Amino acid sequence: MQKYIDPITGYAVRRYTEGPARNAKLYFTTENFSTNDKYFYFGCRDNEDESKSGTFRCEWKTGEITRVADSACRGFALDREKNIAYVCRNETEVYAVRLDDGHMEKLGDLPKGGNVTGHLTSADTGRVACSYHLANKIYALVVLDPGKSDAEIVYKSDYRLGHAQICPTDENLIFYIHETEGDAFQRTWMCDVKEGYVRPYYVEHPNEWITHEVWSADGKEMALMKLDPPGFVDGEKGEVHTGSIIIGDKDGRHFDVAASDTQLLHPCISRDGKWLCADRISYLGTSIQEGVVLIERATGKSKLIATTGSCKTGADHQHPSFNRAGDMILFSNPDENGIAQVCTIDLKQVMKDW
Repeated sequence: MQKYIDPITGYAVRRYTEGPARNAKLYFTTENFSTNDKYFYFGCRDNEDESKSGTFRCEWKTGEITRVADSACRGFALDREKNIAYVCRNETEVYAVRLDDGHMEKLGDLPKGGNVTGHLTSADTGRVACSYHLANKIYALVVLDPGKSDAEIVYKSDYRLGHAQICPTDENLIFYIHETEGDAFQRTWMCDVKEGYVRPYYVEHPNEWITHEVWSADGKEMALMKLDPPGFVDGEKGEVHTGSIIIGDKDGRHFDVAASDTQLLHPCISRDGKWLCADRISYLGTSIQEGVVLIERATGKSKLIATTGSCKTGADHQHPSFNRAGDMILFSNPDENGIAQVCTIDLKQVMKDW
C-alpha cells in the first residue's frame, strides 16, 4: 500500500495495487465493503499468469490482500446486509461465499449452457437474480430462490439484457437495461416478477441519453445519469458534456435532478442517502482531468476530491462507490498505462473543509 497526496486536490489517497495486471474494484452497482467496513473487494485480471487472477479482499488500513475466489468464478457480488457474497462457478453453479471464513456453499444452478451478463444481485429475502444469455442465444432474467436447486426464467427477450439489479428490499422487482454499449431508444426497464410483465423505468424522450443506473441500499430509489447528446456545445466552454444525476422513486413515477457537472458518468448513493459520488471521465471526444467527484445531495454542491489517470477501457473506469458507513470512497485509478489500480480516499479529511 502506498499513501500519497493528490497533486491537484491536496487530499491523501491510499493506493493498494500496481500493474501490469488490471486490479479493478467491484462494479458500483454492488456493495464493495464487508459489513464492518474492514475489507473491500476487487477483481484482478493477470493476462500473463492466469493463476494470479480472481477476486480478492483487501484490509483498507493495512493493505493486506487475500484471494477469496479464483478466475473460474464470475459475477461476484456482495449481499446488501449479510456478510456473504454470491458467485458463479463453472458458468452456471451459484454459490454463497461466507466472507468471514471463505466457505463456499452451493445454492443451485442457472440454466445449462448459458452465462451471466453481469454480476449476481440479491434481495433481502435471499432471492438471487441476474441477467443471462441462454444456450439458445436468447437473453433472459433468471431468479434462484432459497431452498430451490434450479433457477427460474422469469423473462425472455431478443434484446441484449444487462445491468440487472433486483430491488434490495423487494424481490418482485428486477431492474435491467437494453445494452447497446452506448445510447438506446429506451434503455431502462423494470420487470414485475409476480405479474409477469415489463415496463420502461425512465421513459426516454428524443435526444435523451440515459445510462449507469444503481439502486439505493434501501431499495426506495435509483440514481441514473442523463448525458448531453453527442455534439452538444456549451457557449462558454465549447464542446463539453454535462452529466446530470437523476434520482427516481422505486416505481419510476417521479424523478428529480440531484446534481449536474461536467463529464460525469457513473453515480452512486451513500447508504444514508445524503451524498452522491461519480467519476469524471473523458468521453465523446472531450478530454478532461479525470477523477472522482463528491456531491452533497441537499445542496447539489460538487467537488473534485481525487484525480486519476485516463482509462484504457470501460473496465478501467473509476466506478466510485461508498463504504457502508459513508465516510470513504473506493475507486479504480488508471495507472500510466490506463490500467485500473485500486484506491481509497477517506472522506473525513474532505469534510473538514467542505
